Amino acid sequence: MADKNEFQRFASPNELRNVVREDLGIFYAVIVAAIYDVENGVDVSTPASFFAPLRRCIEKHPQLCVTVGDMHALKPFYQRVPVINLKDHIFILDTTGDDGYSGIEKFLATDLDQPFKSGIPPWRISVIPYRGRCFVSFAYSHTIGDGTSGAAFHRTFLEGWRSLPPSESAEPEVVETPARPFPPPFDTAQRLPISLSFMLAPILSLILPTSIYNWLDLRSPASPGDKGTFQGSLVFMPEPDRSATQLSLQEIDANTLQNAINVARKHDAKLTGVLHQVIVRALSRAVQDSNITNFVSQTPLNLRRAIGASDDEMGNFVSASYLRHPKTEPSEEFSEEEWARAREDTRRLAQDAATLQDQPIGLLRLLPNIRSWILGKVGKGRECSYELSNIGSFDSGDSQAIGQGTRAKVTKVVFTQPGHVIGQSLAFSFAAVKGGSLMYTVTWKLGSTGLTDDEERKFVEGICASIRKDLEHLM
Repeated sequence: MADKNEFQRFASPNELRNVVREDLGIFYAVIVAAIYDVENGVDVSTPASFFAPLRRCIEKHPQLCVTVGDMHALKPFYQRVPVINLKDHIFILDTTGDDGYSGIEKFLATDLDQPFKSGIPPWRISVIPYRGRCFVSFAYSHTIGDGTSGAAFHRTFLEGWRSLPPSESAEPEVVETPARPFPPPFDTAQRLPISLSFMLAPILSLILPTSIYNWLDLRSPASPGDKGTFQGSLVFMPEPDRSATQLSLQEIDANTLQNAINVARKHDAKLTGVLHQVIVRALSRAVQDSNITNFVSQTPLNLRRAIGASDDEMGNFVSASYLRHPKTEPSEEFSEEEWARAREDTRRLAQDAATLQDQPIGLLRLLPNIRSWILGKVGKGRECSYELSNIGSFDSGDSQAIGQGTRAKVTKVVFTQPGHVIGQSLAFSFAAVKGGSLMYTVTWKLGSTGLTDDEERKFVEGICASIRKDLEHLM
């Protein structure tokens, strides 16, 4: 067995962007969490109960076996650790608190901003045990995976839990990592070709003075904002006592979700297209500034299908689609114009997710210094109004209930990310379980909307109330 870390490869441009954000302390964990119903024989209050399913995850996903070296340098790299002590990655939380969502909401907001321990792979699971069920939060660095990666982890974790024999022997807490190559990067020039016309605007933005660039109207096709776009505050680096992520956790019940899917289908749209419209309607109600005429959204794209990869594969297979939405005067029901926009958003997102040509993430390789580019955003306007990230519906592949041949069943999934410092002021993160409810979080940094702290919380609460009302009244 090797006793030293083994060099794998250097970080790609998008991976480097994630490394730099983490090194600067402005973006740590992505979290995909799940509530598991478990059979009586499983003691979810002890770390050892999670050794076997975690070992299955480590065997399947090489991303869980690496650390990032030289994070401060121009060329950070991935290295495989020879062994993983599972107790370094498992945290059993106090069970004396609230058994509802308020405790989970507080935990998520705190855990998003926790840096990963140096020298070990950057991921952890935190467990809140309840009677007959448990909340399992998988927090991981964006340097090793995108949002879909978290769902892939839970599918493997669930498989590992279900495949255990009824009376398994004790599992070791130290696991040797598989000796196999780390997967190649996704965002290469060969995979993501960029045309001259697509790269022209961002190149000129680095060369021309801002006043001339704006006067020539050379907006990048990747971000179609203008002076009427809601951007919140200018980009700023928060003070240490104001850097904590703010989070609101929301649930849309299963019946409302299924009705929204059915109604969207009748209008030739998909749920994400409808979610964009309900968010824009909510923002239009909440933003009173008459100078604001539109909102620009960023939607992360899962490009696995475009390259023939499986959703069960961890990694960073993402780019983004930017959509422009006019500010509206929302009526009680969706107008024909709003359904038309939902259809168009659905079409655009499907089109963008199906192509590898001219993906915005490919533009990162044109930057001479990604760290300087990130820091250069401070004091400037944000490129878009909000992010909508939807990792879809979690399907465990098994409809059995506890006590009918399975040891665990996922009943809810929560996806969330930190409030953005360099980026949009609000991030909406959605996830569901097949046949179950839709969970989502809204995250932000204090002051990112341009409002006072008290106004900001009420602003977000009003947006969430509007989203709920619109989804409950879709027809």
